[in-house]
Amino acid sequence: MQAGVNPITRFNQVLLFVVLFFGILHFGKPFFIPIAIGAMMAMLLVPLCRWLEQRSVPRALAAVSCTLVALVLLLGIGYLLINQIIALAKDMPLIGKKLNDMLNAAHAFISQHFQLPVDTQKAYLQNQIDGFSNLAGKYVGDIFRSILSFLIHLLIITAYTVLLLIYRRRFKNFVLALVVHYAGRTNLDEARNVVDKTTHVASSYLAGVSIVALIFSVINTVGLTIIGIENALFFGVMVAFINIIPYIGSVAGSAIVVLYTLITRDSLVTPAVVAVFFIVLQQIDSYILTPKITGSKIQLNALFTIMALLLGSLVWGVAGMVLFVPFLGAAKVVFDHVDSLKPYGGLIGDREAQAAKKSRLV
Repeated sequence: MQAGVNPITRFNQVLLFVVLFFGILHFGKPFFIPIAIGAMMAMLLVPLCRWLEQRSVPRALAAVSCTLVALVLLLGIGYLLINQIIALAKDMPLIGKKLNDMLNAAHAFISQHFQLPVDTQKAYLQNQIDGFSNLAGKYVGDIFRSILSFLIHLLIITAYTVLLLIYRRRFKNFVLALVVHYAGRTNLDEARNVVDKTTHVASSYLAGVSIVALIFSVINTVGLTIIGIENALFFGVMVAFINIIPYIGSVAGSAIVVLYTLITRDSLVTPAVVAVFFIVLQQIDSYILTPKITGSKIQLNALFTIMALLLGSLVWGVAGMVLFVPFLGAAKVVFDHVDSLKPYGGLIGDREAQAAKKSRLV
């Protein structure tokens, strides 16, 4: 009788696998991030691609057409935001004057209450500004390199998206062949169901958050225009797309707008109105739009969603914060269909969302 594996040895093996896996993802992110974004885009475009193929459009032409439509939409949004940033730059003198007035008031307050001379405060602040200016000057050249890198990566992501749409059946057959080889044909139907459901979960989630972002782009822009905020279109679109990052995005985006109104307005009325406006929208998003549109497709609880965000930020930066949540949702589908992994699926899942879904099906 063969002795069982030492639990400590098994734990060390699992720990080594986790460290190697995420270490490879981190150090290989220039290679893996374009593939991951291309895969997410391909999953998002699969329904449209299938719709075209059902109307006798060749698969290659359907893949290219879907990808070009998505690319034009993304470039259009980028062009719109760049124009708004240029318009926002015209307000920089006003913002600088307001900041200077606020800084002088802060100097006077500190001098009066803490007996710290204004000259000492200004000298310290000037040293910090000089250090920041040197750092900014160091990275000016990186801006142009980043733009060039972005364009190159955009072409690579576009190519990945097209090719993954064209060869998607080949990848599915490859996974099914592995299942047949290692688990036998008895599990083939279950494996096919898992592959289809995984693709559906990722596609539905990405489509849902994109629709929510577009809806809130309109609502934010109209609301900020009515309130009287300059460059409402830029802030409306920016907040809507930052909101794609769960939990953190809505708070960060709205805080930027509130801070902008605090600097540019003389009273606290407008910032308070903006804050209330975004609080109301966050409630609508949390309890109405997101549950209805995304349909709780990911079904992850808040704890592991935040952990996925932080781990994604650590491994891949901003791209990881966006991508790791649907990745974890796809992994949960696999966990729920493999007996030995079902406890992990129950651990990271949202039981309330699952119960609500079952009640709708009854």
